Amino acid sequence: MRRAAAANGEPKSIVLVGIDGSRGSERAFRVGLKIAQKRSLTLRLVGIFPRPVMMDSSYVALMNQYLDTAVNEILAMLKGYAAQAEESGVPVTTRAFVGEPGGALVEESKSARVAVVGKRGRNRFAGRFLGSVSAHLAAHSHCPTLVVPEERGIDSSTEPRAPEQELAHGDDAADEPLSLIEESKPRAHQRRLFANVSDPLNFDSEVVVGLDVGTEADEMLQVAGQAAQLVDRPLALVSASPLNAAGHWGPNPVEHNIEIPNLRRPYIEHLQGAADHLSGQFPDLTVRWQFFDGTPAGVLSEASRTAELIIIGTRGHGGFPGLLLGSVSQAVLNRAVCPVLVVPTAKS
Repeated sequence: MRRAAAANGEPKSIVLVGIDGSRGSERAFRVGLKIAQKRSLTLRLVGIFPRPVMMDSSYVALMNQYLDTAVNEILAMLKGYAAQAEESGVPVTTRAFVGEPGGALVEESKSARVAVVGKRGRNRFAGRFLGSVSAHLAAHSHCPTLVVPEERGIDSSTEPRAPEQELAHGDDAADEPLSLIEESKPRAHQRRLFANVSDPLNFDSEVVVGLDVGTEADEMLQVAGQAAQLVDRPLALVSASPLNAAGHWGPNPVEHNIEIPNLRRPYIEHLQGAADHLSGQFPDLTVRWQFFDGTPAGVLSEASRTAELIIIGTRGHGGFPGLLLGSVSQAVLNRAVCPVLVVPTAKS
């Protein structure tokens, strides 16, 4: 991804992958290996077993045996993945830890260019969900973090249907109204059409970047351009704001209609400026933008049903509020069905 500089000033050259033996981490390994291959980087595989808390001292001997078994299993698992990487011609190192998985991966991220982790998965020993680990890493990582969900195919039994968002039981977030307000230009690339996706929210084969007017975007745009080059896909820049949320407007529709252009102007200017910046930095990339009436989390989560990749920042306010891993970033990570790249950003 980005050519981040290490402490000695040299570009970082490590793709960090968290491994726990789940299907999610299996896919994370494949994605991390592909990034390392295409960018000529070193793969670092990290397996971490969280130490259970035992209150009864009589279990100490049994626990030591348990930990030895766990560590040996992790080492064997890492050895198998490392062999696959070496067969692909990618240099690889492995590390095994007993400790807090999220904190250990954050520490490892200091020397990485990008970290890759599965979205969910149950640790075979401790029963720990990788979801909490991926969220912690995305919030505190020192480098961009790619969160990879389990692979979900397109249902084409009759006509193509995109996968649904991953919503909690009873969550009606997918039913929120989302409407396109303005866009720079129509799509120039060929894309599939889906029976259950509206045309403005069909981002098939695109890399989608969520932009906020209150966040410094240069770093994220650089990462987005490199990511789009890596997967050879066009870029779609997206902003959203609930312009007509229930209860926020008085009964006078004239006043409402007059105010909407003023509300959307900073988003449009920011999107156009970002598109111009990317076109200058990456002249071979196709870049377009869209602005929606709706919540940022709703638009980006819906986009994840068809997009190749979603890119979001960890900080922001206005359209993308939050501290560290904010409410929008957290919602998108929870609901997305495509990989999500989380880039550390700062308020402007």
